[in-house]
Amino acid sequence: MKSHTLQILIADDDEGDRKQIKRAILQSGMVAECTETSRMKDALAACDECEFDCAIVDYRLPGEDGLEGITALHERFPYLAIIMSTGQGDEMIAAEAMKRGAADYIVKHRITAITVRRAIENAIVNCSLQRKVIQQQHELENFARVLAHDLRGPAASIETFATRIGERLQEGNLEKALQAAGWVIQTAQRMNQLIETLYRYTTADAKVVFEAVDMNQALEEARANLHQLIQESGASITAEILPPVFGSAPQLIQLLQNLIANGVKYCDKPVARIHVSASSRLPFDSDEPSWLFSVADNGIGISKFEHTRIFEPFTRLTAKLNREGTGLGLATCKRLIERHGGTIWCESQPGSGTVFFFTLPAVHFDVDRIPEPETAEAA
Repeated sequence: MKSHTLQILIADDDEGDRKQIKRAILQSGMVAECTETSRMKDALAACDECEFDCAIVDYRLPGEDGLEGITALHERFPYLAIIMSTGQGDEMIAAEAMKRGAADYIVKHRITAITVRRAIENAIVNCSLQRKVIQQQHELENFARVLAHDLRGPAASIETFATRIGERLQEGNLEKALQAAGWVIQTAQRMNQLIETLYRYTTADAKVVFEAVDMNQALEEARANLHQLIQESGASITAEILPPVFGSAPQLIQLLQNLIANGVKYCDKPVARIHVSASSRLPFDSDEPSWLFSVADNGIGISKFEHTRIFEPFTRLTAKLNREGTGLGLATCKRLIERHGGTIWCESQPGSGTVFFFTLPAVHFDVDRIPEPETAEAA
């Protein structure tokens, strides 16, 4: 289970039943805050105000159908773990509740610390897996679009250029044939870059070895991998002394490589300037030993509306500079950071550059706190 405080909603018109459920939750050892309501209308309003991890909903509410309430909750909050509580233990009712969106059910006279904890944990896990499956379905659809569009275009170009090579050779025009051959090579390179990007995104959740990583060395390797891009653009890459972290060196190299490449590619200034730094000060409450890193650039900037969207797969915000890309660079960064138990976000304004912030666990971070990859494979 997650280590954060669980937010649990209890919707039941009987105060005694609400207290019983709340008492069982507290006795279970779970760290949780409980919000109580006696009507479905109030439960829906509470969900609008707070992002709950789980809702325990009574089958019978005064003047309301508990099953209809579960349906309403599930439709408005599809990833909320819903548990139906009933005093009857009717399996037919339980089955109907499951069809309408409940993840589990509990019988009131059998509620104990053990049963309520098991029900809550199972419901949250099931909803998390459901969210993962839906997300992967969307990603598969996007992969199909990328494969159909982004790979079909270069493939068609290669076919056209190859045809031109044959025609020019028949004409004896070696200069034009060589020119077309150069276009074939460039197009094939773009295809390889796209395939490599897709591969890195799909393997971001793969199980890897976590160990102490020298972030200064990781940065140097990222710069070496980007040598041609940096040299051709004349970009300036500077950095402060970076602290060691606990993680996967290959994935952290890829993380820095993606962020630096973004800063270089999407810059409309004469010289792209990227600066990498780190601090132990986090902008939010945290009891975990972590480092806060930043990668600042002087690029085109990002509107506030897009600060979150840029980390979504296949989101492209580069039309202004007419850059080619899959929209997977920052999405891959997000998956890599989350794989390390960290968080990534940005601060930016159009025309004023962007600063990407991300947290990584310190070297002495407890290995048991690093999340394992999802059991469902990535798209």
